[in-house]
Amino acid sequence: MTASTFSAAEIACHRSCNSCWIVRNGRVYDVTSFLVDHPGGAESILEYTGQDVSAVMKDASEHEHSEAAYELLESYFIGFQEEDGSNSKVRSSKQGVDQKASPALSSEKLLKTNGNPKSNLEKLDDQICEEFITARKPFLDLSKPLLYQMWTSRFSKETYLKQVHIPKHLPDPAYIFANPYLEIFTRTPWYVVPLVWLPVSFYCLSVGLAFINPLVVAAFYLTGLMIWTFCEYIFHRFLFHLDEFLPDHPAALTFHFLIHGIHHHLPMDRLRLVMPPVMFAALLILPWCFFRYFLAFDYACSLLSGALQGYVIYDMIHYFLHHGKPFADHLREMKSYHLDHHYKNYELGYGITSKFWDRVFGTLLPNYQ
Repeated sequence: MTASTFSAAEIACHRSCNSCWIVRNGRVYDVTSFLVDHPGGAESILEYTGQDVSAVMKDASEHEHSEAAYELLESYFIGFQEEDGSNSKVRSSKQGVDQKASPALSSEKLLKTNGNPKSNLEKLDDQICEEFITARKPFLDLSKPLLYQMWTSRFSKETYLKQVHIPKHLPDPAYIFANPYLEIFTRTPWYVVPLVWLPVSFYCLSVGLAFINPLVVAAFYLTGLMIWTFCEYIFHRFLFHLDEFLPDHPAALTFHFLIHGIHHHLPMDRLRLVMPPVMFAALLILPWCFFRYFLAFDYACSLLSGALQGYVIYDMIHYFLHHGKPFADHLREMKSYHLDHHYKNYELGYGITSKFWDRVFGTLLPNYQ
């Protein structure tokens, strides 16, 4: 099917939040549905609506976009821009697409014209063969429930880790379960976190104040707050990103996908940016038992109060870094830092509220000091 071509005048008609088109290297994209979820905010796209954004997307002073961002942009491709006089840029863009697709087409032709497909496949390098298959079959069908697809998947751990860290975008939350009653437990609006955990935190604080000197309670509260910042880093790096030690088995890959992989594959899904209360309660069990072994109940409660409020702050900031418009220098820097973790290098930059522990453990993203 031949791609459409659009004149500059046609493109200029789509310069609003209701119909937003942009151009890059002669290729036209309709990014209307992506405006609300753009990490930099809708305003940063609307400023360049109807214009060529090639230079802007590479401008480090604005925000140099990653390869993942370019791949995501391609999902909104609708056609080519007409050129005045010769259509050199259009032809160049089309040739680029044809050349990119040619390996798959030639391989397909090879399979069709030879009577022994197996012998031809054996001549292909394993990596080329896997990339060919992946190119023809999407990693996951985002229009269908994801749990069953992951559980029945047969891709390798290497393929999974590569594909799950390629960000995708959906206008609505993806489905994990086909059953709507199960599905509701996988979706957590941001306000659920403070509604559930702040009352628990205040209850723990009241337990401490009932039996301990307020100054001692304050000391334990602040200690709990600091301990949470360390737990935030440990959970993110060694549980959510347990990539190196992940077994190459569908069950292990499915577990990884459910606890964090889905967040990297769909980083702007508003209902999967904060932890479901049941999941966080499970994470709390081990630290609570550890501190309870050394501390009396009222002291442990004082410590837990600070840790819980630290967690609430963490999850609120995490949501804000994805969907909020930062109003302070620290938040602006942390937004850029966290989105670079998603879109540029998921193996570094585990801090959410600060970069402190990344500095301590040597996992700081480049260009951030």
